[in-house]
Amino acid sequence: MEPLFRIGKWTLFEYTALMDAAVLLGLAAFWFLLRRRWSYEVVLEGALWALAGAIPFGRALYVLSNAEYFAERWGEAVRVWKGGLALPGAVLGGILGLWLFARRRGPDFASWLDAATVALTAGQIPGWLAAYTAGRAYGRTWRGFGAMFIPDIYGVRDYRLPVQLAAALWSALALVVMLLLLRRMPPGGLFTAYAMLYLPADLALRFLRGDVVPVLGPLEWGQLVDMALIAWGLALWVRRGKMISEGYPPNPQA
Repeated sequence: MEPLFRIGKWTLFEYTALMDAAVLLGLAAFWFLLRRRWSYEVVLEGALWALAGAIPFGRALYVLSNAEYFAERWGEAVRVWKGGLALPGAVLGGILGLWLFARRRGPDFASWLDAATVALTAGQIPGWLAAYTAGRAYGRTWRGFGAMFIPDIYGVRDYRLPVQLAAALWSALALVVMLLLLRRMPPGGLFTAYAMLYLPADLALRFLRGDVVPVLGPLEWGQLVDMALIAWGLALWVRRGKMISEGYPPNPQA
């Protein structure tokens, strides 16, 4: 991986810059949606609780999904600073961390979840571009339409499906839709939109990746977590369907 630029002994890589942008963009979106109801300090605390759950869960699922790679490099499994988080695991862990935080602040978990969902979707865009620059979450070899000559995590270049770029584009489209729905959904509705808009695409794109190992028929760990999150999102939709049909008041976060 070529560095973006060097200043003395300090080197900045594209992957690092894009991941930093993902975190900052997510934090900015999270604060913007909650700024009218909570102070900056409280919002930051909620974000830290979400990250405290997202990072270990995301890393654990990433290691499981790349078991072949880490079987030969087991010492790298805990080196989170070198990159590598599985999105479904990060979503699951982030929800858990945010739920624990919201219990301390009152019964408004749904509003926190909505803000975190928008923040996550915004951060996914540079996050997936970072994965593309580093060859992470690489696609299967492919010689047909859409193939690009790009590397895998080992640096081996071949014609592959650019699943990272497809995921970044779909994240951007999902973000636009969620922003349009921001004033029309009851609390918790934006996570339902994410579960119905983005997660099925993530589940499908994982069939096209070359870095995952099936564990249950054709399904791998990330897809199993995706399916569980989709089911939960649909359950929330059914539960709040009556509120939506009756014209629930605008989302107080907007």
